[in-house]
Amino acid sequence: MANINIKDIFKKLSFFKNNLSLLVPILIAMAALLLFIPTRILGSRLRKTMEQQSAQTGRTIASLSNQLEEAARAKRMEPYINAYAHDANQIENLVKQTTLRELLSYRLFPDTNERTTLLYEEFGRRYRSGVDAMLQGVKAGAPPTEAEIAAALQRAPQPGMGAYGGAYGPYSQGPAGRSSSRSSSSRSSSMSSPTSSMTSPYGRGPNLSSYMMTDTQFKIFGTLCLEKAEAAGVYAGPIDLAGYLYWDEWKFENRDAAYKDCWYWQMGYWMIEDVVTTVREMNKAASSVLDAPVKRIMNASFVLGRTTGRSIRRVGRSARGKKEGENPTYVTSAKDAMTAPCTSRFTGETFDVMQFNVRVIVDAKDTLAFMKQLCTAKPHRFVGWKGNEPGQTYLHNQITILESGTAPVDPEDMEHVAYRYGDAQAVELDLICEYLFSKEAYEAIKPQLVKDDITNAAQADTKKR
Repeated sequence: MANINIKDIFKKLSFFKNNLSLLVPILIAMAALLLFIPTRILGSRLRKTMEQQSAQTGRTIASLSNQLEEAARAKRMEPYINAYAHDANQIENLVKQTTLRELLSYRLFPDTNERTTLLYEEFGRRYRSGVDAMLQGVKAGAPPTEAEIAAALQRAPQPGMGAYGGAYGPYSQGPAGRSSSRSSSSRSSSMSSPTSSMTSPYGRGPNLSSYMMTDTQFKIFGTLCLEKAEAAGVYAGPIDLAGYLYWDEWKFENRDAAYKDCWYWQMGYWMIEDVVTTVREMNKAASSVLDAPVKRIMNASFVLGRTTGRSIRRVGRSARGKKEGENPTYVTSAKDAMTAPCTSRFTGETFDVMQFNVRVIVDAKDTLAFMKQLCTAKPHRFVGWKGNEPGQTYLHNQITILESGTAPVDPEDMEHVAYRYGDAQAVELDLICEYLFSKEAYEAIKPQLVKDDITNAAQADTKKR
């Protein structure tokens, strides 16, 4: 303070005294300067504080809000996610349930220690009785037998004729050059059916090659055929369904062959059952063959019909003689198949695959309906692989049509000699189908012999590639 010269200060202040007009702006500038410096300092600190506290808190709140929204959205989606998971599990269960089926014998599978041949013979009897029950369920019938035709014709006037009518055949020339040719329905009766009637109540058509009929006898024959058609729900017989004759003529060779026979034909029985069930559903509103959508089951088998003419290698046991290759088998490659599958499915890790052939006579307008019904889900019961569990009703839908063909029915053809299909145009429908079995569902009861068959066939296919 000693160095401060008060006089000098007053001298400098006298300048403002003499220039009062400058004093106010200078004071304002000084005040502004004094206010600006702390404001900047305070503003910087305030921004920093806001950044650290308010803005960060805001971002935290926004983040938490998003998380809460995501959590709420996830909560809302949870029922949908659970539904998708349930659907996936349900689909897997449904696939397994298709193969959880009733067995013809609960004493055979899995590998039994019993050695008696009666066990396998009992399986064959149950197979045939099961087929008989299927046919009764669709009111299966047959055209007149030779004995029935002979009895009817013998009651007709027969002057100067042999035992079966003799002189005038449908294409012969009678007295005075009269042509005895008749309508297509009459002319067809002179032709022969490939097989004479069986002792079974369901027979094929009669062999008419020896019959030479008069007009009156033809009318009697036609009336008899019509009566048989009106009494039947569908033309079908045991010999038309694979396995019936097989087990009727079956002979025991050895335990392994017999055991495999039972397994393969158990699979075949399920497939045959689906074919007959389809016919039953199609014809449930019909009164007889004449108005039924499905007129006749010509064949349901595991080899190709006569019209295809293909030869194939079969995976499994080949039967003897005329039954060779008749048994159902697993398809492990295209070489085992009736036709190259458009599905590209062969027996593998997830499914076992078989193929079968079915030929039916249907009303022309019902061909697609039959194919759709064949592939429709069908109910079945399951009582456990030992047959001792409470019964459960499941659905199975294991058929895919791989190949189809149709041909018009010629009433003059010997195949249809004694059949009456009604007034509508009938066609022959020929299908090759694929059948899937869930390995997970029945692998525990599948015989080791059959597993070895599949493995050996697959290895043979691999070596040939």
